[in-house]
Amino acid sequence: LMDIQVLAITKELDAEEKIQFQIVYANENKSVSVGVLLALFLGGLGIHKFYLGQSGWGVLYLLFCWTFIPSIIALVEACLMGGTVRKYNTAKAYEICEGIKMMRS
Repeated sequence: LMDIQVLAITKELDAEEKIQFQIVYANENKSVSVGVLLALFLGGLGIHKFYLGQSGWGVLYLLFCWTFIPSIIALVEACLMGGTVRKYNTAKAYEICEGIKMMRS
């Protein structure tokens, strides 16, 4: 199920390009449920950050996991995960769409 913002991003694509977009987007978008579960159960290790492509933050969480501070932060982030994942998916959709537009000849 695509977000309204994602549909707006793809409005300039023709039918063939939209199919290409959907194939790539289906493989690249992230799930809110998975993000929440990762933040709740493995958030202290930063696994949810790696899931969303934020490797630098993930490494920082790993470095400080012994302090339990990342665990506390991850609990808050689990509550905000819906918006975070939607922002990630919208940015990814824009990136994919721009790549498809660049391949036009």
